[in-house]
Amino acid sequence: MPVSNLPSPRERGMTILISGERGAGKTTALLRVRAAALGAGLSAGGFLSVARFAGGEKVGIDVLDAATGALHPLAEVGEGGALRTGVYRFHPAGIAAGWRFAQDGQGADVFFADELGPLELERGEGWADVLPLIAARAFGVGFVVVRPSLLTVMRARLSLPDGTPIAIIERGAGDAVAETLAAWVARRDGG
Repeated sequence: MPVSNLPSPRERGMTILISGERGAGKTTALLRVRAAALGAGLSAGGFLSVARFAGGEKVGIDVLDAATGALHPLAEVGEGGALRTGVYRFHPAGIAAGWRFAQDGQGADVFFADELGPLELERGEGWADVLPLIAARAFGVGFVVVRPSLLTVMRARLSLPDGTPIAIIERGAGDAVAETLAAWVARRDGG
């Protein structure tokens, strides 16, 4: 089952971990969850990391404000830059924008942190300062994206209990996970 342990949609302050390999559709699924939340009259906050393509190739990542839909450049494929991971060099202004989106949206009905990875959990860089915001659980529900290899580290860093809901998105199964989570979020009342 791709989504396990979803509690009552009325519970506040819960965190749901979203995981899957690169390109599995994690962000695409969460964009559908965001749309369902907004459609249900719930507030959204935090950030999503949206791929940017040119000529059918992924050339970068933009950070999306979950509250407003505004996009800011976050990373580019290429060499150079002080902050980098894998093939990406990150823009300090994009990191700062994501941080602002998280701060401004930490009390939202539905909060997104897409993605926290090696930069944050292993190097203490990037959006590492978002981890205490998530741990405070001021939101209704928080969706936190993390790679499968970092699930245990994330659970420890956020002091998440055993049984914390986890949605594993596998290639080709993103639509089913998105549908399950979007329907669950749409049943929330924001209270």
